[in-house]
Amino acid sequence: VEHYEITRYGTLIAWAKQLGRTDCANVLANNIKEEQATDRKLTEIAEAKVNLQAAE
Repeated sequence: VEHYEITRYGTLIAWAKQLGRTDCANVLANNIKEEQATDRKLTEIAEAKVNLQAAE
C-alpha cells in the first residue's frame, strides 16, 4: 500500500512542478518523505518478524 502512495505523491509532485506550484510540490515532498519512512519501517518489521512467522 505504501508503494502506491509514494507513487501517487511522486506524480503529484511532478504535476505541481509543471504547473509552477513549487509551494505545493514542497508540501508534497515532505509527505512523500514521511511515506518513505513508513515504508522502510514496515519493511523492517516484515523482514524481522512477519516473514519469519509466515515461513513456519
